[in-house]
Amino acid sequence: MPKLKKPRETPPPPAPSRPDWIIVGLALVGLAVAGYLTALKLGGNQAFLCRDGSGCDIVQASRYSLLAGVPTALWGAAVYAAILVLSVIPRTVRRWQMAFMLAAAAVAFSIYLTYLSVFAIGATCPYCLASGVISLLLLVTMLVRRPVAQGRAAQAYTLKRLAGLGITAGVAAVLVGAFIFAADFSTPAGYQVALAEHLKKNQAIFYGAYW
Repeated sequence: MPKLKKPRETPPPPAPSRPDWIIVGLALVGLAVAGYLTALKLGGNQAFLCRDGSGCDIVQASRYSLLAGVPTALWGAAVYAAILVLSVIPRTVRRWQMAFMLAAAAVAFSIYLTYLSVFAIGATCPYCLASGVISLLLLVTMLVRRPVAQGRAAQAYTLKRLAGLGITAGVAAVLVGAFIFAADFSTPAGYQVALAEHLKKNQAIFYGAYW
């Protein structure tokens, strides 16, 4: 009797990837902070725990609070929202790399905005700094908790590969942002201009004397 061939056993499908809840939580916190800053800019309200005329008001009144006519914080909220979505849906190599590049771009642009706040505006916003710290924590967490893969997929998560992707995304974000800011020649930058706009908006009156 001819030997019966055993049917080939098909390997079980890979288990669906679970969301990394630490990354999801950080993205949610970043989205909340950036969304709050966006609401303040659109509503012209004062930030919580920030006194009138403080660094929060000065930064929000500066030209750098708008990027391409849109609140700069809204761009940050969009980045956090994109990372959140990419972290929740089933993971693929490309989706994870996209989320990582967005986090790297957020860190680089936050550093650039902090530089502008200190040297161009002369004031800092605690909420903006908090958003920068959140983006940095997000990037570090993604590096430390990057997926473990085998075969060709493992090459996508090497430090060398991720460093190249992160540097590319960060440099691109800063260059694009700097170009857009530089293209707006109608409003000069600086602490004095931001403060003057804020005082004018609040109809402040100066009482003094010259001797």
